Amino acid sequence: MPENQRSDDRQLIQSGYRYAVSLSHNRHDAEDLIQQACLKVLSQRGTLVGKSYLFAAIRNLFYDSLRKRQRIENEPLSSESVADTATSHTNIVEQKIDLAEILSCLRVEEREVLFLQVVEGYTAQEISTLTQQPRGTVLSLLSRARQRIQQRYDLDQILESK
Repeated sequence: MPENQRSDDRQLIQSGYRYAVSLSHNRHDAEDLIQQACLKVLSQRGTLVGKSYLFAAIRNLFYDSLRKRQRIENEPLSSESVADTATSHTNIVEQKIDLAEILSCLRVEEREVLFLQVVEGYTAQEISTLTQQPRGTVLSLLSRARQRIQQRYDLDQILESK
């Protein structure tokens, strides 16, 4: 394999890994996603063909695993878990603003389109094509993501000033 092709593949995999981290918020899950996606693409195409194809594979695998986890996690809440949730919420409010914390308040779809625009530099139309969603939906998700981040940031500023 020529060195130029290896470099392109490396950059593609790194970009795919960043995308997987933005979806899963977990490095280990992101590593699993990128490995599974590369295997899937290589077995179907024989080569890593392009960013949009790899990103679509990562996205589909992520949503498949999310659906699987949701089926498993549908257990009733105990009083201890509710108390733990209240305590952890209080601890979160007391902490300083952290980018990962702010992004965690976003829905997966909002985090995905925000990542694609801000980190990867895609336009709304390109994101629309990549995620197979209407452009208006992408713009709406971007707007909602920005509003949630602003609201979260404002709430933390108010709490810190007290």
